Amino acid sequence: MSPRRSAPQKKQGGLPSWFFPVGIGLVVVLVVVGVVLIQPPAAPAPRPDGLSATGRTLGDPNSKVAFVEYSDFQ
Repeated sequence: MSPRRSAPQKKQGGLPSWFFPVGIGLVVVLVVVGVVLIQPPAAPAPRPDGLSATGRTLGDPNSKVAFVEYSDFQ
């Protein structure tokens, strides 16, 4: 080293170098969590008139039902 240059000196005091990236990351996480928690819950779907729901059934128990099955036996 030449006589004009001196060894770099350590910075005294101040914040560590990881402080700002970690702080920005925490702010981003808090904003995302806040947005998710602030949203109101979705309203339940409206039930059409004339349908009865008793037990595990829905609709008219005397309605005509036709099942069509398509299969491939290969």
